[in-house]
Amino acid sequence: MSMLSDPLVDVTSRSATTLVERCCACIDQDLVALGESMRVLRSRRNGLARISCLPPEILVTVFRHFESSENHTSTSRRPRAPICQILTHVCKHWRQLALDCPTLWTFISCVSPRWLDAMLERSKDAHLVATYHAPVSLRDCLEPVLSHLPRIKVLKICSVSSDVDRIVELLSSQPAPSLQIFEFTVLGNVHHSLTPISDTIFQGQVPLLKTVELVSCSLSWIWNIFSGLRSLSVRGTTGALPTPAQLLSTLRYMPDLQQLTLQWLPTTFGDTELCDKVPLTRLKSIALDIGTTQNVVSLFEHLVLPTGVKVALHISQVEGSRNFSDLFSAMVHRASEGPSSVVRSLRAIRISNNGFIVQFSTAMAFKSHYYNSWNPADDDIPLSIQFTCNPLAHVQPTIIFELCRIASQGRIHSMFLELLYDVPELFWRTGSVGLLDLQVIHLSRNSIRGLIEALSIEDIQASGVAYPSLRVLELEGINFGDHEPEDLQHAFKQRAEHGARMHELRLVGCIKNLTASQVQLLEEAGVSVNWDGHKDETCVDPGRYGYASGRLF
Repeated sequence: MSMLSDPLVDVTSRSATTLVERCCACIDQDLVALGESMRVLRSRRNGLARISCLPPEILVTVFRHFESSENHTSTSRRPRAPICQILTHVCKHWRQLALDCPTLWTFISCVSPRWLDAMLERSKDAHLVATYHAPVSLRDCLEPVLSHLPRIKVLKICSVSSDVDRIVELLSSQPAPSLQIFEFTVLGNVHHSLTPISDTIFQGQVPLLKTVELVSCSLSWIWNIFSGLRSLSVRGTTGALPTPAQLLSTLRYMPDLQQLTLQWLPTTFGDTELCDKVPLTRLKSIALDIGTTQNVVSLFEHLVLPTGVKVALHISQVEGSRNFSDLFSAMVHRASEGPSSVVRSLRAIRISNNGFIVQFSTAMAFKSHYYNSWNPADDDIPLSIQFTCNPLAHVQPTIIFELCRIASQGRIHSMFLELLYDVPELFWRTGSVGLLDLQVIHLSRNSIRGLIEALSIEDIQASGVAYPSLRVLELEGINFGDHEPEDLQHAFKQRAEHGARMHELRLVGCIKNLTASQVQLLEEAGVSVNWDGHKDETCVDPGRYGYASGRLF
């Protein structure tokens, strides 16, 4: 190996400073060369990684999926670099792939104008998915995006009322031949009249539009351009409420409608005898919050709906079971042909002193544990009703059973009751009269004293056996009172003696006044007990069992 000479050895009359500078320059050159060599070696080593062996088209597919999922799941409104921009700073190969893929730059969230021009340029002629949320600058963010309106495929706008007129003007300046999904939400209080959304929007040219969601917008209710809609959701309006004739006329232009939501629209249905019925023969789900029972009844009387359509209702000021009799009478005649779905399960939840949610399922158990997760597209709940009883009418919780009788003719096999609190024995006895085929009772966060008394058989001649087909009892989040486990065991023994033996008892989150020895006593009554035994818990998390507050729609 040759030895490097030391240039300082021969220093004589030359300037030591000059010589040091020359040496430093040579060393710097060697460091640069060494750095380049290390970069090349690192690049070669990275090239051996499995991800670097993926074909370019596979990497681009991964990039698109990541970009799409990030834009659909992210709730942050803080300015940050788009995913596609971040990808260009990983390596040279990824950067070139990202720049050569226009569809990677189509998810435009108008959070900051910093990257907007680059994304609009790099997306070239690809269809755009654009989202805007106030208070981001309208002029710097939304206006540049809407200048590309002809190639926008999905447009979601959330604006303050002061910007609505300008936005409607921009939306009316060009056709939108590529638009498929349009959502427009107006935030805050409105202190002046807004430009209504009418047929002039998109210059009346939006042939591919399938989904429209409007929240607190001013509406003209004359929408010939929306004739091809598959889904319409109108949640409130800042303008005049539609007349029954306007509402029915609007729906008449949408024969292919599959999902319809009308919320916060307390339209008063007066004389509608001259209005012809509107056929919506392709409708799959309908959710209504349009005021009183009479309004809902009047609307159903003017619609022709297919068999099996899923229904969600929010009704105010229920006076009693007669309201539901009229409602179901109208709903029975709504179907164009064939029988309705057979319901097997009932779920009832008290959401306020006078408010309830009652849902019916075609399955023995509800797929969605949260009552507010009703999905009209794929859920097993054909009917969901949220109603508020008039306090002056003194409506009792037993209205749940009356509603059950009207809706299902008593063919319920499973019943799920939540947050009904201290319901007495009379409540359970009333339910037993019409639910002779009931096999499963699921009780959550309630007192069970009334149920135990109803299940007990002290005088068979006087009361008979309550719920004679009952075989499974599920208790969730129940705090047992004094002697209630022993009383429940006694009721099980009595039922077994009269040919109504309980097969299974399921205990989840039941921790107060319940011991292992008491569970053993319940098993000695001939019942299979499934207990989670969570003795270390001091409280039950409401969200764990599906009692989190939410909305029906």
